[in-house]
Parts: sequence; C-alpha cells; structure tokens
Amino acid sequence: MKRKTFITALSAMICTGIILALLILGLFFSQNVLLPSIITAVFILLLVMVFYSLDMIKNETNRQIENQLELSYKEVLSHGDIGILIYDENYEITFMSDFFMKRNMNHLGEKLLNWLPELQDMLKNEANNQIVIINDEKFSVRKINNAFVLTFKNISREYDLNKKLDDEAMVFGLLSYDNYDEVEMSEDELSYVNSNIKVPVIDYFRNFGVVYKTLKNSRMFLLMNEKTFNRIRADRFSILNKVRNVAKDGDVNVTLSMAFASGSDDFDELDSMAEELLELAQTRGGDQVVVKKAGGDATFFGGTTEAREKQSKTKVRVTANAIKDLIEKSSNVIIVGHKEMDADCVASAICMSDIVLSLNKKCFIVSRSGGMETMIADVVKKYASVLENKHHFISESEGQDLLNENSLVIMVDHHSAAQSNGSAILKAAQRIIIIDHHRRRADLDVTAMMLYIEAAASSATEIIYELVPYFSKNIEISNEEANIMYLGIMIDTDHFRVRTGSRTFDVVKQLRRAGADPMVCDALAQEPYENVIGKSRIINAGKAYRKDVIIASLPEGNFPRSIASQACDAMVKAKDIEAAFVICNSDRNEAIISARSRGNVNVQAIMEKMHGGGHMTAAGLQVAEGSVPKLEAELVKTLDAYFKGGEDESHTAV
Repeated sequence: MKRKTFITALSAMICTGIILALLILGLFFSQNVLLPSIITAVFILLLVMVFYSLDMIKNETNRQIENQLELSYKEVLSHGDIGILIYDENYEITFMSDFFMKRNMNHLGEKLLNWLPELQDMLKNEANNQIVIINDEKFSVRKINNAFVLTFKNISREYDLNKKLDDEAMVFGLLSYDNYDEVEMSEDELSYVNSNIKVPVIDYFRNFGVVYKTLKNSRMFLLMNEKTFNRIRADRFSILNKVRNVAKDGDVNVTLSMAFASGSDDFDELDSMAEELLELAQTRGGDQVVVKKAGGDATFFGGTTEAREKQSKTKVRVTANAIKDLIEKSSNVIIVGHKEMDADCVASAICMSDIVLSLNKKCFIVSRSGGMETMIADVVKKYASVLENKHHFISESEGQDLLNENSLVIMVDHHSAAQSNGSAILKAAQRIIIIDHHRRRADLDVTAMMLYIEAAASSATEIIYELVPYFSKNIEISNEEANIMYLGIMIDTDHFRVRTGSRTFDVVKQLRRAGADPMVCDALAQEPYENVIGKSRIINAGKAYRKDVIIASLPEGNFPRSIASQACDAMVKAKDIEAAFVICNSDRNEAIISARSRGNVNVQAIMEKMHGGGHMTAAGLQVAEGSVPKLEAELVKTLDAYFKGGEDESHTAV
C-alpha cells in the first residue's frame, strides 16, 4: 500500500513540474502561447486529479477485496481442514498455519524431517503426495510444485471408512488336496488322511471364522472378508507345513494347494480368478498358495517340495485325444522350442513331429533359429541323414511364411514367448498348444488353446512320449530318434538321478524297446576336452555365499550354457553344499545364471524372482546384453531376501 501511495505522489509531482514548465515557456518566450499553455496545464491537472481519484478508489476496493479474501481463505482452510506449512532450503520450518496450532503441533524452527522423516521421498520429488499418521490422525500431505510449501489435509474419516470397506471386502478361496484323486489309498490311509489332515484343515479355517463348503472329497470352497484373510496371511498359511509334515509321518502322498482371489465386487470374476489360480498352483507342482487381487500380480507361498508324480493315466488319454483333435483340424503344424535348444527340447520336438506325421499332417520344426547347445547339435548333425529324410527343420522366418489361420503351433519344453525360438510365430499364431515340464510362471505371455504342464515330469520328452500309445499305431521311431529321446531324458535327470519317477522309467523302457542304446547315448553325451577345462575353470571360481551355498561368477570369457549347467551340477554334489549358482557369459553373448539345489533350497523361486524359471532343484535365466557383475549383485540381493524370509517361498511372480 505504501508503494502505491509513493507512485501516486510521484506522478502528481511530475505533472506539476510539467504545468510550471508550460507556464514559464508561455511567459518568457511568447504571449501568444500563454493562454494555450494555461488551458493545457489546467487540462493536465484535471486529468491528474481524475486519475488520482480513480487510483484511490481502486486501492480502497483492492484493500476491501484482500481483507475479504483473507477472511475467506482462512475460512476455507478451516472448513476444509487443511493446513499450510512452509520450510526453507535447509528443510527448516518457517511457517505453520493455525491448523497445526489447534492440534498442539508447533514445530516452528525445527527440521521438517526430524519431525516427519517419512516425507523424505516426497521432498526429493520422488512422490507427489503421501499419507502420514500424527497423533492417531491421518493426513494427506502434498507438495506444491517448485515451492517450499506443503499442504496437510485431514483424511481421518475417509481413511477409516476406506479401511473398513477394505476389511469387509469379500475374498474367495479354493482348497484342493493334491493327489487325493490320483493316488490309490488303502482304507487305513484314507482314514489317516481324513482324521489327521482333513479334520485339522477344517479346524484351522473354522478358528479364523472362515465359511467353508466341501465341494467334493478333494476340494473345498472358502469364503471370508479381507480382514480375516489378512490374519491367515499373517500366519503364513501355517496349515501347509502342518499337512506336509503329517502326510510325511503317515507316508501318504497328499499335500494342499490353495488359491485366494480378491479386489472385486463381481462374484463371478472372483470365482473365475480362484479357479485359474488353483490351476496355476497345481501346474506348478502343488503344495503352495497363490494369492491375487484383481488387476494385480500373483503372489506365492509355500512350494518348498518338489512336484510329485501323479499316477493317473486318464488325464494322459484325455489330453492325447484333445491334442489329436486339434492336429486333425489344422492345415499344418509348426513346432517351436526354446532358445539354445537342449537335448530334451530337440527330443520332445522330434517326438511331437513323429506324432503329427502319423496323422498325415505336414509338420515343421523350428530349429535353425535361436541356437542349439553344442552337444545335441553334434548329435543332430551325426544323425542328419536319418532325421532330415523324415522331419522338416526350418527357421523362424520360414515358419512365418508357412503360418496361416488354421495352422497349429506347439510349444515344447517351454511356455514363455520371450524364451522361444519362434516368438514371432507365436505372436501371429491363432492356435497354440503348450507342452512343458517346468513349473508354470504366473505371467503367461502366450494365449494358448491348450496348456499341458506337468511339473512332476522329468522332461518334456517324457510327457510327449506318454502320449504316443493314444495316437496312430503307425508311429515309427527309428533307433536314432530313440537315442535322441533317451538322451533328452538322461541329460535332464542327470543320468536318472533327479526328478525321476516310475513313469520316467516306463518311458525309458519303451524307448529301449524302440531301439535306444544306453551305451551309445553315453558316448553321445561325452564332451570335448576343452569343455572339461571350461567346467574346471567355472568350478574353481566358486566362492561361498554362505557355508552351504556356492556362487561362481566369471565376468571374463564365454561358456556354452551346457558347460555352465554341468559345472553347477558338479558343485552342488559337493559335501554339505545345498545350492550352487554359476553366473557367466554364454557363447551367444548372453549373461546367464545356472542354478542347482539338493532340494532344501528352492532355486526355481529364486530364479523366478529374477525373471527366470525352471524347477525347484534346477533353474536358470538368460539376459541379452546383460552384465555378469550386475546379475551377481541382483542374485545376492535376491538370496538375502530368500533366506531372510525362511524356507517358504514368498514372492511375486513376473
């Protein structure tokens, strides 16, 4: 206001000076200009008086408006329960509105972060707003852009109402007793399961106040609100461990799979989600819980035991009939494997090709793109005359040219488009079947007509060869093909030492009848001397992450993936070693991790956390243009979180 008065006075002084100057000019230079000068001076004076009056009126009006706005501003802040806080570049509080004073929050002159350290991220512009709790009141704090100003809005009522709504939101659950329908149990075993497993399960959920309904002998429906579910989750689903231990004591092959769906008020959506999540848990081997909110990611708990073999042949027959129907309705079939095809991938592709050809359908195997491991590449080259006379091996681009709307694409030994040697084909294909033995990822990036994943199987070759008897009897498998299939199972099971069951040896027996020769396969699996040197170099690089876990990291040099895997196998066989990890660059210029476990460490869960996958005892990942030191740092961080969380798997799937 003082500045406006000064400007007005200065303007009056300048105008007065101009008038005097005009009068002096009129008096001393010419009488003829005296009258015009006086008239001009008077006119200017009148203008000055008018503008001065208007300025005074304007100043008074502005003053009234400012007073009114100030009163309104304070009233709005009070009515809206909003506080203003100003701080300086040193985060020292310089102003706090009455909002804080009414709540006895006078922190003038103090460091803001000493009072509210949780605002650090927001002050660094890493967050737009944040909720803080002060003296049991909840406030939404927002930072004004490009200013040292924070607004505090009291949201206690809305916060409490939202929390109450969240607590009362419905959660649908499904529970399944793994293997209950597939395994033949005696009356004593059934009685043991009913009294020592089923009754404790019912008591567990009843104690939490869960509404349950038995759907059939092997399945239950669970209904609860979010508050109850959070209590069960905080308990880390301890019933899983209890059932696992009781089943082990009673020597019965029964575990639990559970799925919980929430985050929607559409009951049909929750029901569908729960069904899909339960299927996901079971295709990953069971003995685990899958939790998901609508629109969010799936989270897993449990999964600490390797998937167990299921004895049901009914499922195999039904699956074979479904695949047969899809093949017969297709114009042609294109088989794709994963990048860097290994022995099992090649063997399962050849076995699937034999099945398709027996139905008189054109079949093509994508193998000339994406790479192939050295050992199996040498075997394919050795048997080239026999294989190429029967099978059609093509590149990914050739597969794209052969693809049409009636083509059937079959993925073998993998279920991720990102890992496929035919990702472009998968992107364009309308009809896809997935056949795999790796534990299923939650973020399935392929839309398949049919999903056949058996995590308990030793290999993809085992799964596909089991289908053979249910197709045409005209399937002819040569000695060379039988050797490749035998080799695929032998390599994936580490010479039949891990992940084998009675069905594995049933398939091996049939392959022997088809002409597979174990002695020949052992010779085919032999490695050149330079590979032995490479494997020794990897083993020598091993260092203890902890006394029972070894990490071998080699930022220099390139190693075939098969050599890294073999070195990892050798390391985990050492006395008192529970898990081993090899990190190196592959001969395809990728940064890779190969992971192995004796069974007490879930390497599949660890690799999945890093966007890899595999089995509980054998897993890995590949990163194009990756860095070995960065992968090692990420692995150590993931291992720290894994062992800190205990034995149970608890992670979000990517």
